[in-house]
Amino acid sequence: MGLKRLKSSPSLLGEGDRSRSEWWRGSGIEPMKTMCASLPLHPRPLVGGPPPRDKLGEDLRNGFTLIELMVVLFIIGLVAGAVVLSLPGDSAALSEDADRFAARVAAARDEAVVSARPIAVWIAPSGYGFDARQDRQWVPLNARTLANRDWKPGTMARIAGEAAEVAAPPGTDPAAAGAPSRARFWFDSTGLPNAPVEVVLSRGANSDRIIISATGEVGRPR
Repeated sequence: MGLKRLKSSPSLLGEGDRSRSEWWRGSGIEPMKTMCASLPLHPRPLVGGPPPRDKLGEDLRNGFTLIELMVVLFIIGLVAGAVVLSLPGDSAALSEDADRFAARVAAARDEAVVSARPIAVWIAPSGYGFDARQDRQWVPLNARTLANRDWKPGTMARIAGEAAEVAAPPGTDPAAAGAPSRARFWFDSTGLPNAPVEVVLSRGANSDRIIISATGEVGRPR
């Protein structure tokens, strides 16, 4: 005796079967969808628990890590060291003053020969300059290449020996109280100095000399 295949029909389903069938066909799914859609995508952290991952990332982006701070301090140290090394020391600054002074004294000697008139070199605590002999008096030398020049801060100068003449600047009264004085030597129209001269420059513990010989040669002994 063969088995007959049973076909489902509404008449064969009970009341409970029909309710479950209607729930699965959609009457029960829609409320579930609405409830799931209302749930937050990111759960709220527990009280006292660790912050969410995205909050940690935001805090890191807003601040600096220890490595970044160390790199910045290292760069600042390199820049500060480079600035200190680039600053000239006492010896370098003194040598620069001496080189410039010697070259300008030699130029003053040549000017005395070319212009056929005495040219004086004066030295003061603040700097040095040049005068020309005119109408039996010293007047400032208006030469672009022989303008007055200041020493670098910290450089001191003096003329050794008896060649220097101490006088007030042109246009001032030497007898006036507190009148500034200058040590001065000069070249005649043949380029010879009034006497051999030794100018001593000092800066801190360093010193340098510029020698003007009796024949008018200007040099720096090493």
